[in-house]
Amino acid sequence: MDSFQGFPLLLAIFYSEFHPTQGPKVTFEVPENFVTSASASSTSHGASTAISLQSAQTSNSSPSLPPATLMSQPSAPEPILDFDSISEYIIPKPELCNRLVTISTPYYKLMGYPVSIKDQKYERNALLFNLCFVFEKDANTISYEQVVRKMARVLKSLEVESEFLSNANTKGAILNIMEQLLEDLNSYSECQIPINDANMINIKLFPKYPDPPPVHDYQVPVLIVDLEKVMDKYWDMTMRRIVPHINGVHFVRKIAEIADVDVTLVRIAIQHLLYYGCVKLVDIFQFGNVYAIRPSISYLLRSPESQAECVQFVAQPESSPPAFALLFSLYCALKPGLSIREWTEENHMWALNIDVRRFILYGVIKGFVYRVHKYPVWLARPGEHLGDSPNRQLKRYLDGRRHYDELCTILGCNARELDEILKTEPSVKFIWK
Repeated sequence: MDSFQGFPLLLAIFYSEFHPTQGPKVTFEVPENFVTSASASSTSHGASTAISLQSAQTSNSSPSLPPATLMSQPSAPEPILDFDSISEYIIPKPELCNRLVTISTPYYKLMGYPVSIKDQKYERNALLFNLCFVFEKDANTISYEQVVRKMARVLKSLEVESEFLSNANTKGAILNIMEQLLEDLNSYSECQIPINDANMINIKLFPKYPDPPPVHDYQVPVLIVDLEKVMDKYWDMTMRRIVPHINGVHFVRKIAEIADVDVTLVRIAIQHLLYYGCVKLVDIFQFGNVYAIRPSISYLLRSPESQAECVQFVAQPESSPPAFALLFSLYCALKPGLSIREWTEENHMWALNIDVRRFILYGVIKGFVYRVHKYPVWLARPGEHLGDSPNRQLKRYLDGRRHYDELCTILGCNARELDEILKTEPSVKFIWK
């Protein structure tokens, strides 16, 4: 999971609509005079309709926009934007309505969700509006996408239910909503705005992380956060049943069996924990495994904090902690072709007060140790057919894409038993990678 860098600064919000005679216009804006339009002839409810926007193009495959002339105002320290140059994408044609539209300019990025409500009660048989959020040009606005969508849905519902946007008596409240949105989202990353006795707007920003990778039955989840301390009775039932069995030893299918939960639900729950950085996935530890190191191990030499953490993590309980220099030399002794069993014997690990499983686990979690997997491949000899072998069901999996951990999980056996089976098949070769 990538580290969270914080939410982008929300610079401005403006509400635009299609006027029956004036066409697209900015009705409200916060702060004032952030936006300007040469065609604007009046202000509304104390909110200036001045807007300025430069050349823009939408991220939803909209055509390129013509460059706009930068208009300067002595009172505005920030560059302003010409609304007229992008108005056709703020209040767009039906093809772009009811979907998220992002417009990038030389100075700003705008995000809106143009809404079209068709009804004969409106002067042109439709009400078109857009509440736009303005950010810095290079801002990562993915965390605001759901906010923009939700505000569009809320305003549309208010209009359908009570004519909130088209009624002159309630329309002015939009400015108050925008002011509180701008202040609270920048200050607290959330806001709660009462509209009337029956409606309230609740908005909260959430970090957006990359989608987690698929979770496989043979992978072992390792807790990075102590979930037992934060879990309560309101948590998902599946999550509450599997968390006590996530101990860094049990693999996914084993957890499902012990907790008596469908393995598909277990995979989904662990993927959810993976998304929020609560667990990391490692391989099944066995002394027949082969590991190697990456060049990134050098960072340990430059980080005294990591050295102390490593020593504390790998030491046997109630024993004298080993020296870091010894641990570093043991990590460097890991290499392809050398199993953990052989490495343990070569380095006399039983006399060093080091937990071998935790020693390997620390390196895998930190990313400077990686597993070298064993992939069996069935190479048919001339005249040999799949149906001729008593292990024909197994050979269907021997395509070079499934390593030992996956095969053992599928077949319900351990690595030694799989070795015994494959010894009887001279056509099976092995790839280590």
